Amino acid sequence: MNSRLLHHKSDTTFFGAIYLLNTLKKSMAEIRDCNYYDTVDISHIARQNDSYKYDDLLIPANLTGEYDFKLVSQFPRQPVKKHLRGCVCNLRPCIRFCCPRKNMLEHGKCNDGLKEELSMVNPHLYVTLEDYSIDERYLTNFTLIRDQFGSCDEMLGVKEDEYMLFENGSLYLNDDDYLYGKEDYCFYPYQNISDFPNFVWLVFHNCSTTPHPAAREITITSMVFYILTISVYLYVKKLRNVLGKCLICSLLSSFIVDLGWILDESILLRDGCSTTGYSSYFFNIAFNLWLSVISYHIWNVFRSVNRNDPKYRFLVYSAFVWLTAAIPTGAIFWVNQVWERDPHKWNWMPLVGYSKCFVKYTSTEWIYLYGPLLILSTFNVIMFILIARHILKVKKQLKKFSNQQVSTANCLQWNVPSYLEFLRLSVVMGVSWIMNLISYLLWPDEFWQEVLLLFDYFHYSFGIVVFVLLILKRSTLTLLRDSRFQVTFKKKVAQKAKETD
Repeated sequence: MNSRLLHHKSDTTFFGAIYLLNTLKKSMAEIRDCNYYDTVDISHIARQNDSYKYDDLLIPANLTGEYDFKLVSQFPRQPVKKHLRGCVCNLRPCIRFCCPRKNMLEHGKCNDGLKEELSMVNPHLYVTLEDYSIDERYLTNFTLIRDQFGSCDEMLGVKEDEYMLFENGSLYLNDDDYLYGKEDYCFYPYQNISDFPNFVWLVFHNCSTTPHPAAREITITSMVFYILTISVYLYVKKLRNVLGKCLICSLLSSFIVDLGWILDESILLRDGCSTTGYSSYFFNIAFNLWLSVISYHIWNVFRSVNRNDPKYRFLVYSAFVWLTAAIPTGAIFWVNQVWERDPHKWNWMPLVGYSKCFVKYTSTEWIYLYGPLLILSTFNVIMFILIARHILKVKKQLKKFSNQQVSTANCLQWNVPSYLEFLRLSVVMGVSWIMNLISYLLWPDEFWQEVLLLFDYFHYSFGIVVFVLLILKRSTLTLLRDSRFQVTFKKKVAQKAKETD
């Protein structure tokens, strides 16, 4: 019994030591009595005389700590590479200005030139102290922290008597009668700094979007199958008809959009964020245009007696898609360039490269994306319904003769699509993409969001679906086998001809 007691005591001591070490490690890693939002990344700064010089401020070693996560307003803790942070706001009050994603640099820096502008103008703000007395302070007496834009930010212009800025960074708005924490807002960087403090523009982080579990992994897998499908269509000559070429262009456009999204989500874009955003928007519009072109082409083939494609049809389709996609892309580029420095135009801007490298949709998103895509998706659905009605009509007519002639029955079996063929048609014509717009319309409804989540995952895996339906079917596999045989045969003939010579 004593041995059992001794064994139990040693186990308790062992696990207690482990717990103590973990607690000690955590306390050593994070800075005690310091809010994460009061810290800055100083991993790029060399230690000198037991301190770190951040801008013109010396941060002692006891106010530094290692972190393996980052916090963004209203987002859960995000794991990142372990880095050193300093509690700079405990040494001097901080002020937070937003920084667009396209201007964000490593270690929380921003290259939009705001720091230089503030140093030249040196505006002041009124700060409310703990005893509610007011202190006038110039912005050079603050530590400038660059905050990132959120997914659902709202802009608000307030006058001097409509808000109170406290020394700890919190902000009180008179109209809302609400106290915002330092992580809930930031000052808009592109405003008339000389108006401080009479009128300031504030950006409030009102919501966050949580990514769907495994969405990134499924999308990457889907991209691999995009490449496989495109490769098969390029390899097999009989698949390189007008429809095949249109399908290749549509899949390539979707692949580029997914690639940009993956790079942005992985925060791998330091330079070229805006270029990626505009390119992704261009290929997103092009992808949906190609789906509409495919829908029109299939309908044209079904209703036409002559099944031979005109020589320049694909060139006409290509010119239509690429030129049409370039028009709205040029429009959003122009809007961003002209209105970016005007806070009054915030709700009219596509905001490429702000919260993400992609277009950030505001209240006018129907103008830039969802409106045009709704028209294209509706067109695709109408074309699919017309084709389905045509197929069912032909099937009904052929059934009248199916009992009279065996050959006609065989012809019917070979020509009339099965339910699987209808599924292939709906995928190729992009019928399912209208669900994204329905999902957007019903986003406040939690029930429909859960139902439509299935379509989100369907579109994440769209490349896999296309590969299974178009490549892993008997006719395509037969064509692939025959093409491989022909290539092998040609190689052998060429080799014999060379040996004969």
